[in-house]
Amino acid sequence: MSRLIDRIPQPEKMLEKKLIVLSRSRTGTFSIYQSLQMIGYKPYHMYECVMGGHTHMSLLNEALRNKYLGEGKPYDKADFDKWLAAYDTIVEIPAYFVEEFIEFYPNAKFILTERDLSAWAKSMNHIVSSVTQACHTFPLNVVRNIDGPIAAFIDVNDTFWQIIFHGRGPKAGMELAKSDNASDSELIRRLVPKDQLLVVKLEDGWGWEQMCPFLGIPIPEQKYPRGNAPAEFDKLLGGFVGGRLTAAGLKVLGTIVVPAVAIGAWIYNKQR
Repeated sequence: MSRLIDRIPQPEKMLEKKLIVLSRSRTGTFSIYQSLQMIGYKPYHMYECVMGGHTHMSLLNEALRNKYLGEGKPYDKADFDKWLAAYDTIVEIPAYFVEEFIEFYPNAKFILTERDLSAWAKSMNHIVSSVTQACHTFPLNVVRNIDGPIAAFIDVNDTFWQIIFHGRGPKAGMELAKSDNASDSELIRRLVPKDQLLVVKLEDGWGWEQMCPFLGIPIPEQKYPRGNAPAEFDKLLGGFVGGRLTAAGLKVLGTIVVPAVAIGAWIYNKQR
């Protein structure tokens, strides 16, 4: 079966990958994304993927399903280079392609932020049910039939849950998810040269003081971004969800759905 990535035109320019953030969702990745923008990097993160629309979300979904579910040829370096050509830093997405990104970009620096596994599991459990319900109830479950980006939004969300929880759902699959989290951390420590890897536990503190010396840059005067992430995501993603609902002729419903906690939580989960 033809892959979407094979139908994407070859970009004229590909940025060298300077930094790969191997951290999983719910471990401070959105703040990392924001901070890297502040100091001049060009990071690609789940937020960029969603705002990139149908094509970007579909590429991510294809890459995930081909690797984990055997639905097609797994992405190789040329595929990732094509998809991510406009970015010099990739955040969080590499957590699902650990060995690939370490092999494909050996000259990059790598960051891994970790979180207490019980706290991580609690955070995941808190949002899974509401996110799934939001994606599979009115209006999104109807709009997906007439709007490609909304369909891609729901599809990639479903794929993530299937992979993270091994198709068993959060109740039966959480221990497997925690085990994957721990084993990936061990794998990263084993594969990445020590002088190219920064590992930090969120509970020990994370900010400019940890990041900048590793990157070899001075600490900025601006404060490290630590805003109200759920509220920020409601606002940021409101443009995407509201725009798609408006395009589908549901402007009034869009004004109701956009601020909904479940939609913000979906993206918030992907960024932390």
